[in-house]
Amino acid sequence: MNKGILLLLVTFLFAGTSSVFAAPAANLNDQMNDLKLPENLAPQGVTKEKLYAAQSRYEELSHRFELDVGGSKNFTGDSFLSMSQLDMSLRYFINDRMYVSASGSYGFNSFTDSAQQLINVQGIVPDAAIVKWRTDALFGYNLFYGKFRVSMDQVFYFDQYVAIGPGLITTQFDTSPSAVADIGFALWFGNNFSARFGAKNDVFSEKKLTDTAVVDHLLGYLSIGYVFGKENHYE
Repeated sequence: MNKGILLLLVTFLFAGTSSVFAAPAANLNDQMNDLKLPENLAPQGVTKEKLYAAQSRYEELSHRFELDVGGSKNFTGDSFLSMSQLDMSLRYFINDRMYVSASGSYGFNSFTDSAQQLINVQGIVPDAAIVKWRTDALFGYNLFYGKFRVSMDQVFYFDQYVAIGPGLITTQFDTSPSAVADIGFALWFGNNFSARFGAKNDVFSEKKLTDTAVVDHLLGYLSIGYVFGKENHYE
């Protein structure tokens, strides 16, 4: 009886061991490939909100151009003049952070009410330098990149930037070099469109009919743009 039981146990153990060694060894590469996810897709169980939070820049700017047009207004110019401008800029992005730009502006000028009253009542034309053209060449840097959620499926992207460089200002009297500083926000819409708003300050030697003085013009501006070049977005 004991021999029969022992024989059955040996037979069972042998059968189990044979089945284990008979099973083919799993390929490690196949197992690793099974763990891969399709590109740009969140793992199952990760919400879109968490994906947006971890995602880097939506649209690459490196080695692309941006052309924008807009308008600006001078808030610190001559008190006898109301000065506004039509602006156009071209930027080249060295990478996602740094860029160089060239800008040109055409000025629109009109006398203020106080200046017009001086002309009408006393017959005196104010001694004011009228800006006809502005040009500048700037080096800029995107300080930080941010995102705002508009809805569950819509995300709003922006860059906050600063830029400095030289410029030229042309009035009815002469053309003067200027030092230019720029700060603002770039808002990105889709893969190509942009909007910018900010402030640009020009410091230069302003020549008038009776004197010459160093002045600064603080310009508030708004523009819309289009980004050219290869599209490499991550969504």
